[in-house]
Amino acid sequence: MTNLLFPTDFSTSNAVALDWVRLFAQKTGATITLLHVFQPMLPDSTFPSISDPGIGMMASQEVEDISRQRLGQLANKLEGEGLQIAVDWRIGSVEDAILDAARDHSADLIVMGRSDLSTFFDRLAGSAATDVADEARCPVLIVPVNDEGKAIRPAQVSTIAYAMQTETTQAQVTFQTESLVEAFKARLEVLTEEQLDKAHPDLIVMELHPKSGFLDGILHPNYTNSLIGKSDVPVLVYHKKED
Repeated sequence: MTNLLFPTDFSTSNAVALDWVRLFAQKTGATITLLHVFQPMLPDSTFPSISDPGIGMMASQEVEDISRQRLGQLANKLEGEGLQIAVDWRIGSVEDAILDAARDHSADLIVMGRSDLSTFFDRLAGSAATDVADEARCPVLIVPVNDEGKAIRPAQVSTIAYAMQTETTQAQVTFQTESLVEAFKARLEVLTEEQLDKAHPDLIVMELHPKSGFLDGILHPNYTNSLIGKSDVPVLVYHKKED
């Protein structure tokens, strides 16, 4: 593992995920690419207070400048900790920008925070993480955060649980976990869905299988989406390549 991509909006859920980014970088020596996706403010001319488009442009520019400064400050902080850091600042759709950046930087892993999904906006954030996991062609680590913005579990990997599915082969399990077990000196458990509900690992690894069509999505609901939404354990998702 040489390149980690960490999309950040500087929220509390991202701060928790950053501890996992640090952990993986320290164990593997990988470079961390900090990504911020800026979405410009679009002034609503129906409100008299911002009827002047120039005011909206000034506000948007100020927010842009602040986001660039915060990204630079985070990079300086992590470099001060001895980590290798690169910075990427983009404008556009969050999900698309993350996927584009992952390809551009040849990311080996994307790390994203996921809040408790207790509010409408939290559910949107959870959906963004799931969308990236669905589309990315590199592994995606989803880190859950409680409703107070704090870590549910510490950033450590002593036990790894692989979520066995009917399509899973032993070769896939080995390929997706061997380097992790070695890097963290962790114990691996290969578990079924029922066993997983009773287990207490530090990290869950699973593979996302592509749907073959519309009916497949109805008859075989996305177990990965469900697990990401309910798990209080970080979930590392691999995307199965289509034959």
